[in-house]
Amino acid sequence: MFQGKRWEYVRAKIEENIASDRFAPGEKLPNDIELARLYGVNRHTVRYAIRALEQQGLLRVEQGRGTFVVENTTPYLLSTETRLTDNLLAHGRLARRTILSGGTGPADDRLAKHLALKPGDDVLRIDTLSYQDEIPIVIAHSYFPAQRVPGLLDEFSGVNSISTALKRVGITSYSQQWVQINARMPTEEEARLLGMSTVSPVFIKENLDCSDGVPIKYGENVLCASRISFFIDFNDLRRKE
Repeated sequence: MFQGKRWEYVRAKIEENIASDRFAPGEKLPNDIELARLYGVNRHTVRYAIRALEQQGLLRVEQGRGTFVVENTTPYLLSTETRLTDNLLAHGRLARRTILSGGTGPADDRLAKHLALKPGDDVLRIDTLSYQDEIPIVIAHSYFPAQRVPGLLDEFSGVNSISTALKRVGITSYSQQWVQINARMPTEEEARLLGMSTVSPVFIKENLDCSDGVPIKYGENVLCASRISFFIDFNDLRRKE
């Protein structure tokens, strides 16, 4: 007989079901009423157990949709050339991107520094949401020096690929100069877009892309931490030295 609090019993049973693949990665759990009936407890006990499992990173709660088992993470190769879409396609994950917004505005001091501009110069901002197998995985905020990429927004809207759009405006090659990764809790809007809980962390990946030594894109990506694992191939870096 289980010794402990009722919510701990429910948590243990759900953990067992996840470990045995009865609840598979990405699968939606029964609702609170069904779980309460299954384990012989009340709904508040179930919710307490689910909250604990969510904090452990085993479950994710999507408002309006339900509770899901966290999917297996997608390896994200960090290199000078590889892009997020390439990572998803390389691992057999269907990649899809939607445009959230786009427009031009003045560069603040931070963007001016990153993009080698003067404060107030025009900066093109494109915000997108990318999916893996129809699961939202990353919100991308991309900033471009507007004068260096004339017509980019129109080209991007047509192909929904930054690499292809840049080629169409004359930027045939570019590479990442640096990457910085931090972690924090998501805002309510970020959690809504990514279909995750506000108590689960996100990675913030910043990077600068240059073409022939000239800054061409500064990016701020918000990634659901439970769906991503970063990977660096040092042998690949040595081969390029």
